[in-house]
Amino acid sequence: MTDRGQATRRPPRAPMPRRRRKRWAAAAGVATCWALLLAMTGSVVAGTAFLLFLLALGAGCVVALRAMGVGAAHPWIQRVRSRPWRDGQEVLQLGLRHLPDVFVITPGGSLLAPNSVELRLNPREFGSLCELMDISLVNASASEVYQEQAAACGARFARPGAAEVWVTGDPSVPAGRYQLRQARPLDTASAFQPVRDSQLVPAGGWPYAHDGHTRGEPASAGTVVTGLPTVADRGQPPVPALRLITGDCVAETRMPGARAGRGEVELVLPGVPTVSREHARFTYADGQWWVTNLGRNGLTLNGVPLVGQRPVRDGDSIRWGSKADAPVSRVEVG
Repeated sequence: MTDRGQATRRPPRAPMPRRRRKRWAAAAGVATCWALLLAMTGSVVAGTAFLLFLLALGAGCVVALRAMGVGAAHPWIQRVRSRPWRDGQEVLQLGLRHLPDVFVITPGGSLLAPNSVELRLNPREFGSLCELMDISLVNASASEVYQEQAAACGARFARPGAAEVWVTGDPSVPAGRYQLRQARPLDTASAFQPVRDSQLVPAGGWPYAHDGHTRGEPASAGTVVTGLPTVADRGQPPVPALRLITGDCVAETRMPGARAGRGEVELVLPGVPTVSREHARFTYADGQWWVTNLGRNGLTLNGVPLVGQRPVRDGDSIRWGSKADAPVSRVEVG
């Protein structure tokens, strides 16, 4: 007979996406400010009116800064985003807690964990970390934490073999911050032999990214390693290219899990108000591409509002927003 505790145990849940965590944090901040204003004014109407005034003032400042060309890549914003009071150990611990952010949700609802993850730190924090301990020990400890988190979340790894986390330094990372990416570390590059008629080409300006044109295999194994959260046999065709043609703008990717929007994403769309910073996510599974809405403005696939996850095919049209003047992209596959 099955144990009652095992029968009633809930299945592991996927970690909350980073975007959703930010929204909850913003909602908590607004609620806290409203409570403080209510305590200061002693009136619900006055506290609410003052809160709305502060929100309108903040929105006006954001619009004015964008009109002046002050965006996410501006040096002012980079200095604001930095956390110089954090040392290397604090940033490392923060990054390890958020390792599940790299998990990919498949169309079937299961979690897929990449075998190789790169945790990037600012060179200052990375240097201070190397002064305290050997970086190989840091990588080994981080890999153990990653495997424990994958087991706790019920995620399966993309390919056989041990999971690895590589801690590196990157000047583009602000002080006190970190970046998580799926990667094939440089340390293991010598262990891979290039497949015939293939060529290693960086994608998107990131030297560890995989553009879908290359495949490699370990010298002592027969499994093809792509560095992405997919597993392919030697005879299986590569992931077809996905192109979004929006007027004169063309965005292309072969990376499953690629995001589309006007922010720092893999598929960059025109920077119009109806397009969110992260508007959609494209995954490749069961031999076809799938799209999931991430934006607040919604999107339509072939004129039908997108709900959940739907397959996209060559010739489909995607409207980025519900308004009639929202941009429309034509999908090309292959």
